[in-house]
Amino acid sequence: MNASADGSLCEALIYGFSGLLGAEPEVQADAVLIRAGRIQALGRRADLSLAHPAATPIELPGGLLAPGFVDAHVHPAFAAGRAAEFGMKCEGKSYQEIAAAGGGIRSSARAVRDASEAELTAQVGKHFRRMQRHGTTCCEAKSGYGLSVEEELKSLRAIRAAAQATGMEALPTFLGAHAVPEEFAGRADAYLDALIEEALPVVRAEALARAVDVFIEAGAFTLAQARRYLEAARALGFALRVHADQFTALGGVELAVELGSESVDHLEALTDAGLEALALSGRTFAGLLPAVPHFLGQDADAPARRLLKAGVPYFIATDFNPGSCYTPSLPEAVHFARRRMGLTAAEAFHGITAGAAASLGLGERKGRIAPGFDADLVLLDLPDLDHFGYGLGENPARWVMAGGCALSFE
Repeated sequence: MNASADGSLCEALIYGFSGLLGAEPEVQADAVLIRAGRIQALGRRADLSLAHPAATPIELPGGLLAPGFVDAHVHPAFAAGRAAEFGMKCEGKSYQEIAAAGGGIRSSARAVRDASEAELTAQVGKHFRRMQRHGTTCCEAKSGYGLSVEEELKSLRAIRAAAQATGMEALPTFLGAHAVPEEFAGRADAYLDALIEEALPVVRAEALARAVDVFIEAGAFTLAQARRYLEAARALGFALRVHADQFTALGGVELAVELGSESVDHLEALTDAGLEALALSGRTFAGLLPAVPHFLGQDADAPARRLLKAGVPYFIATDFNPGSCYTPSLPEAVHFARRRMGLTAAEAFHGITAGAAASLGLGERKGRIAPGFDADLVLLDLPDLDHFGYGLGENPARWVMAGGCALSFE
């Protein structure tokens, strides 16, 4: 077969799909030519076959060909699930009550600390494979369940190794400031000192993460603590991404905008002041995580329609993690974005492709089907875009290609 050293097809002609999503509307094409992991051309199969006789043919069984999905908010570095806590949620316990009883993020930290780096890498790899099965070919991957300098570095290394092993393009984010670890109870500032003085320089020196994140919330980190931490990270050259306004509005959205954060995510408790700050910025993305309120049994959702009306750039993500949203499926997130947030199918599709890619600085090579873009593709077993998110509990992804390599899930 016509393949390069990394396993991607040197040149291939993909055809047999019934329609294209994520291409320019005026494009009329029934074939896509890829070469060395990139899309080279879109056009008529007969013309492309004639011009590129050596291209390996790949015939698809109908369906919609879309760009590979980009999940811009994922917590894959966990070693064990928290199914017992899910039962507690179903019985009416809140996220905060479970955390106060010793569960939550600290529970995941205990499991990560008990796992070797090899064991954690294997678990992250399994999580990435589950995501790929549902069409995700690129993700932002956070640490945050180690809650110590050593364990957070272990988590970032596991993310890097798992990405290399699975073919997932993972953009790592350092989320050491996810919660205050048990050994620093009542001493959050001391924990942040350790992250700033010990962890961040190593993360930068070893290129283990491109961005830094912090959870601004009652029971996690205050606005003043987050400012100090984010300013230190920015001074080292890290991009910023922020968790804020999930349960309470503490000014985290306004801080994220002020510091030039790439995104601020959750926003279920977004205020008018926060929305105005995002609208005036025009640069900080709203990270919409629509499956989380469903999983936690919350009534409140991020005000997606108001955000879109105000022209705020946005993306939709799963927030895949063991405690507050145990799903690796972006199509499932699209269902909740449409049903709970009132987004159209086109708006939701943008949120997991071009919007998500742009939020990560990848808008020039991911999230669209166009010449020069990465050959990240997913075939959806759907008759049209209106059916995207219509089904619940189904996986429409029938074939996935990442970087020119067709993925196998056998």
